[in-house]
Amino acid sequence: MPTPDHQRQVARSTRPPTNHSNEWRCTRCDKLLGVSRDGRMHLRFARGHEYFVSFPVVATCRGCGTLNQVTDTAQR
Repeated sequence: MPTPDHQRQVARSTRPPTNHSNEWRCTRCDKLLGVSRDGRMHLRFARGHEYFVSFPVVATCRGCGTLNQVTDTAQR
């Protein structure tokens, strides 16, 4: 059973921007979570599911299960 959101600690990125500053990566395992484009975050999942979402964005890493959050394009 998944852990309810209110019991998880949210990992906020404090990592300096990488050479690909538009990429949003997991703070724990560095897996790519999304790409910032035109002021929105582009999220892509298996089987062709793609979303453009506005900030703030919260996502669980598919690799390690860490809950990650980014509030705007400047905090990636």
